[in-house]
Amino acid sequence: MRKQTKNQPIAFPKTLPEGYQYLDDEPTYNSDKHLALEYPKESLSLRDFGYSDAEIEQCPTDYGISGVARLLSDEGVAALMNVVQQLRQYTVTGGERIQYILRGGVYRSRFLRDLCLCPKVSKFLSEIYGIAVAPHSIPLHLGHCNYAPDDLDRAIDKWHSDTLGLDYVLMVSDPREQVGGEFQYFLGTKAEVAEITRNGQPMPEHRIVSPNFPGPGYMVVMQGGMIVHRGAKLKAVYDRITMVNGYVPLDTTSPDFSRFSDIKAVDPHDVLLPEWARHKAWLARGRLDRLIDELPFTKDKNYIIGELKSAIKEVEVAIKDLADESPGFLTNYGDL
Repeated sequence: MRKQTKNQPIAFPKTLPEGYQYLDDEPTYNSDKHLALEYPKESLSLRDFGYSDAEIEQCPTDYGISGVARLLSDEGVAALMNVVQQLRQYTVTGGERIQYILRGGVYRSRFLRDLCLCPKVSKFLSEIYGIAVAPHSIPLHLGHCNYAPDDLDRAIDKWHSDTLGLDYVLMVSDPREQVGGEFQYFLGTKAEVAEITRNGQPMPEHRIVSPNFPGPGYMVVMQGGMIVHRGAKLKAVYDRITMVNGYVPLDTTSPDFSRFSDIKAVDPHDVLLPEWARHKAWLARGRLDRLIDELPFTKDKNYIIGELKSAIKEVEVAIKDLADESPGFLTNYGDL
């Protein structure tokens, strides 16, 4: 059984990246007005998806995905829609996988920043996951928004697992008014989907789940790094918008799900590279704190060396990632 230790949440940067500024005219976030927290009535574990005990042991929790939960009040939905429409001008392309995405919105909107960092929401998510979580230590993973493509023949987002471990997908626009464009997930493992893709087969329809969202402001909470999901094609033009907010477990002993190659394909490097370094340093700090607190008296040098190597591993990963000059790529399984 892996020992667990809680790291302190990383602080949001005190300064904005160069070229970023907050919106002049936006609502002020108020958790009492803008939240309407309602727990999901059911959830699925990673075992329900077919993952083995060995695979689950590498994850911070065995939580898979929730049923529909509520996050925002009607007033909260209106305020968030106001903000994400203003931020639309800052969308970038995710290449062939997804046409319009917003990254770094928390550096452009105080409302979005405060919603994504809200301690009430973090506590709510911690209770759902069953482990202590905090807003993601990479701020580019906070308040990520997906907007509908121009072409109805194009999926909103292809089948993929997320480049981070824990997140929620929130309906910002009203899903009752759209035709098609469902958020869907595959009831199976990533290895199964990879095999289906290699064989050029379509995804088995009977294993595709489309949650029924009662309206905007509702979400699903998931371990997105393990759950294969997509935004299906719209069948009629509609301004569909979803928001994804990322979280990290405060127990930093679990392997890090973050994929650098994906985000370096879309994020500005002057923002991403320092964020990546801080994130990996934060993970290492948690592991070093555990070593300081728990390293026993022993003459076993190999054991001590192994503990030190484990503690600094993420810093070494960050150095290797930052030195890698290869282009990034948004990983996906296609749209079969």
